Amino acid sequence: MIEYELYYLVGESKESELPRIKEAVEKIVVSEGGTFLAPATEEKRKMAYQVKKEDRGIYIARRFTLPDKDEFEASGKEEAAIHPLSVINRSLQLSKDILRFLIVLAKDLPELKAIPRVERPKVESRGGRYEKRGAVRPMPQAPVAPKEDTKPVSNQEIDDQLKAKLDI
Repeated sequence: MIEYELYYLVGESKESELPRIKEAVEKIVVSEGGTFLAPATEEKRKMAYQVKKEDRGIYIARRFTLPDKDEFEASGKEEAAIHPLSVINRSLQLSKDILRFLIVLAKDLPELKAIPRVERPKVESRGGRYEKRGAVRPMPQAPVAPKEDTKPVSNQEIDDQLKAKLDI
């Protein structure tokens, strides 16, 4: 028997249908002679980019075994030309409920377990140095000349200065 790991993604909008989707995936693998192993992980996360208009998804990882080539050929099935992994792959590709999936050999992979996640506080993007487009900024203030010690000027002096300047 060869051990494989199946890692698939279901969109957040289908979260209510998750038990049915898991059962359908299990049925696909079991129908081809696979047997699921005990540990399974499930994690709801934000995706790095949108997949079929979904921003968040549920990642599910399961391990299963399939008969190796010798056991498969010895079974005497007429469909010996098509390996069960090809049939599983094709069925998962045609499923409308599964956004993405990956099947890999599990012999060099670490033990399947949930990864502890630490929630980090949300940090303002770009370090707060940049403002949003269209944001209103305060007007810079004109430099103010330092006040000199001046004596009070009377109205008569101001009138005399104006007459001198205007040549009245």
